Formats: sequence, structure tokens, C-alpha cells
Amino acid sequence: MNVLYLTNKPIYPSVDGGCVAMASFLNHLLQIYPKVHHLTIETHKHPFNKIAYEHLKKKDFIVESVFLNTKISTWKAFKNLFSTSSYNVNRFHSQAFEEKLTQYLSNKYDIIFLESIYMLPYLSILRKDTNAKIILRTPNIEFKIWEKRTSNTNNLLKKIYLNILTKKLKNFELNNLNLVDGILTISKFDENFIQSLNTNKPIMNLPFSIQCAEQITQIEKNHYFFIGAYNWQPNLDAINYLIKVLFPKILKANPKSTLHIAGSYTPESLYKFQSDSIKIYGKVDSVIDFMSRSGILIAPIFSGSGVRIKILEALSLGIPVIGSKLAIQGINSEACFIADSDDDYISIIQEIENSEIIDIQNKAVKYINENYHHSKIEIELDEFVKKC
Repeated sequence: MNVLYLTNKPIYPSVDGGCVAMASFLNHLLQIYPKVHHLTIETHKHPFNKIAYEHLKKKDFIVESVFLNTKISTWKAFKNLFSTSSYNVNRFHSQAFEEKLTQYLSNKYDIIFLESIYMLPYLSILRKDTNAKIILRTPNIEFKIWEKRTSNTNNLLKKIYLNILTKKLKNFELNNLNLVDGILTISKFDENFIQSLNTNKPIMNLPFSIQCAEQITQIEKNHYFFIGAYNWQPNLDAINYLIKVLFPKILKANPKSTLHIAGSYTPESLYKFQSDSIKIYGKVDSVIDFMSRSGILIAPIFSGSGVRIKILEALSLGIPVIGSKLAIQGINSEACFIADSDDDYISIIQEIENSEIIDIQNKAVKYINENYHHSKIEIELDEFVKKC
């Protein structure tokens, strides 16, 4: 079978959790199918670097990109107010990508995977020029992210505008789900939501695979961390809350506590909080090394859907996680602790410190091995494609 994988940003270099999940999925495709082509949009935020793909040594693997200016235009955003189309989606549609895609379709693919709803505007071309099965891989329910973001906005005018954007995005997302031949989610929560819509298409939750560390990391007591890409609003909201509201309370309960913060696109405004108790590293060379030496992951996420990739990476290292119900949604590990309030975070921290932490760590690794092993996921993916 010949496969085409279309993405709304380059997979490599893997600068955020979305890239990590796509990299895992691409590796599954390369293991299952003899010929895999990958065409991606590149943007100012996510430039394309072909050299970053060179480690994927497969004879019939091709990768190319088309640059698309996705910067928000005030004028285009204003004009869109008088349109029924989604401005969020329109930013990822271009004539140049259509032309390149048309060239690719001469290869006669059997399966085409679309990464996220932002590739759905190209469905009409795909249906016109190919008989391939078209499968949508949706890492999030996008309009849910925007609904939460809208509800968390206090500025009235901004809230009104975001509400308009969200409604248009919701209409686009829900109206297009039935136009593909199958849908893959990466969290059980998203799978259940799509099934509740009574869509007539095959749906399956297919988590990304992850390899557990050979040796469980040693947890430093009183050390806590957060890591993410801060060009994604839910991460930015979380880190601001963690620094300004939650961690001062943790520090009051235990003055020896330290908070370690890392991630790409770290805003300059965060560095003013640097102190003996708060360490800010910016983008780190190795996420795994950073996690391994930084203690317990704290994830007060307030918006978004899907599975937090960094949480699963932490569990694979044997690192306990304390987070909001939304952050841990779809992850059923006994090493994950749900905190519904600031007091919950403090009491859970005390609970972990008073327990045999190695028992919690072993549960984390066991959960990953049982649910995210690559061979299990590849078998499930191949079987699902045959049903579509």
C-alpha cells in the first residue's frame, strides 16, 4: 500500500508535543507500509528543515514542504466577521499547497492521512483526484480548546470576537467529520466525544507509542517542573498560573521547594520571576534529561483536549504527575494525581513525599508499557485501516 501523510506543520525538528506525537505516528507508518510520502505545510513558527528528517532511512520515503504565511492578519480577521467560513481554518489553506498536492496525487495512493482538521480544506481536491481512503488523525477537538479559551477571557470585546471564531470553527469541524473515511484520535475522551455525535464513520483511539527508560529516574524531593511550548495558549496560561498563584502557595507550605521551567518559545516576561526557588531554562537540548533531573511534573492545564504528550513522557521515566482533571484526561495511571484546587496540589505533594515513591514510579512505567508499546499500536492501526 502507498501512503501519503499530510500535516499542518513539519514533524522534525520536534519542537513541541504535537510534533512528538506526529513523529511517533510517522514511524508507525514507515514500519507498516512499503511506500510513505510526507507533504507538510511550513510556517514562520514551524520552518522546514529537510536535514532533520535524514535519520528516517527508508528507500521509498519522500518529504517536501510548502511555505504558508499563517500570521494573523487584522484585516483578514476583520473581513472574516462577515463570512461564514472559519478564519482559524482559512489560514492553513493555500493555492500553492493545492498545486503541490495535485502533483503528489499522480502517485496513486491507497491511503491518505490528514493531520488535524486544518488539512480538511484540501478534501475536495483529494476526492476529485484520488480514490484513496482518507483518514483524519485528530490530536484535539479544536473547537473545545477555543471554547475554553473564550470562557477564560475577561475582556468583553475579545470574548465576543473569540466566541464568533469558536462558533465558526465548531461548525467547520462538526460538518466535515463525516466527509472522511475514518477518524483516529489520541485520547479516549476525544473518541467518546466524536462517537456521541453519531457519526457514521469508523473511529478508533490510537495513542502514540513511547519507549520507557531503561532505568527509572531518581526523584529529587521538593523539586517540581513544567515544560511545554509556550506558543500554545493552554501552556502559557498554565505556566502563568503556576508561577503567580500556585507555586507561591506550595513554597509557603514547604520553603525548600524549587520550580523548574523549560520549553520552546519561553516569553521574556517569565524571566523576571527567576529566583532561588524558580529556575527558568528556556528551550532545553534534551527534554528527557531535563525531566529526569527536575522532580515531579505539575500540570495545571485549564484548556485544550487530547492527551498531554509531556505527561506520558514523564510517566515513561517513572515521574509522578500532579495535574488538573483536564490535563490528566484520558490517562488512567495510578502515578497521575488529579488536583481540583490549589489545596489539592499541596496535600497531594505531601502524600507523595510521605509514601514509598518508588512504588508510584513502578506504576508509571507499568502503565506506559501496557498501553503505549509500539508493536501493539501498529497492529491496531493496520487493522483499523483495513476496516475503513
